[in-house]
Amino acid sequence: MSALGTIRSGAAPRAKALLLGSRFYSVFRRVLPSRGLGILRYHAVCDPKSGYADPGICVSPGAFERHVAYLAAHYSVIPLPQAVATLKRGATLPPNAVAVTFDDGYADNLGAARVLHRFGVSATFYITAGCLAGEQAFWPAEIRTLIPAVKTSPLQLMAAGTRVEIPLGDDGERKRAIRTMSQLFKAHSIPVRESLREQLRRAAGDVPIPECMLRWEDVAEMVRLGMTIGSHTVTHPNLPNAGEADAWREIQDSKARLERELGAPVTMFSYPNGGAERYMTPAVAGLVKRAGFEAATTSRNAFAGPGSDLFALERVQVSERLEDLAFALEVERFALQPQPRTHEI
Repeated sequence: MSALGTIRSGAAPRAKALLLGSRFYSVFRRVLPSRGLGILRYHAVCDPKSGYADPGICVSPGAFERHVAYLAAHYSVIPLPQAVATLKRGATLPPNAVAVTFDDGYADNLGAARVLHRFGVSATFYITAGCLAGEQAFWPAEIRTLIPAVKTSPLQLMAAGTRVEIPLGDDGERKRAIRTMSQLFKAHSIPVRESLREQLRRAAGDVPIPECMLRWEDVAEMVRLGMTIGSHTVTHPNLPNAGEADAWREIQDSKARLERELGAPVTMFSYPNGGAERYMTPAVAGLVKRAGFEAATTSRNAFAGPGSDLFALERVQVSERLEDLAFALEVERFALQPQPRTHEI
């Protein structure tokens, strides 16, 4: 088991709650402050049963407000562009520095921005520029709507000339089918992904897709609230599997669209997908640099710092419970250190 796994398995929820309720963390931050940068990685701020986002990336509105109140009271919460500029010039970050980020562009992010503003905190929101409300459906959310609507089992699809059969016999198989479809979408080029999407739509029938993404006027309000807008590509592909030409269009066109809509430079980028999948490579990072971005964040669970690659910045994954967030920022920070990425890219 990894060092991080050992720490997590040995720390029971009750122990984490006791630590949070004590003065231990306050003393610890003062005596041994963090010198790295905890870039927090949020997605959706909603009930995990909302249906449009994977429950694993949801933080409920009440929990999110508790997170923000705690961060504002106990940490140096700085905008990511400011943190990047500090790292770039080799200067020292404030002690206990944290930056807040959001991936995807869910509609609930507007409420999150309002909460952040109320506490005097800024965040970077990475927007999937071609999938906002009224445009192309955001495929991770669309899959979650279409799979339950398919009436026949197994679901039969063709993926680049290969027949795929996905069982849909019961609720458990349908949950697994959502993961399988997501993996298929990520594993193929954009044209194959779109073919799979059309096949899934035909199998599901005429199913209305809930509107779960931000509108452009929402994004404009977020900017007025002091938030930073970054790019998360145009349609959320897995960039290494998109091919160089399509990957370049996804990266460059997202930047151009966001800058046109907002009338301001967009300098921050976040690689879509992540997790166990191969979602970034040195070649893809090179395209991000070439497009004119100043930094890019990953899903690698670690603290960023002076040794980090600015185009492969580590982030800290968040979850519902405040005690888990505090434990990650105070205890796990010693295990969540930048490491060589050769096995991931």
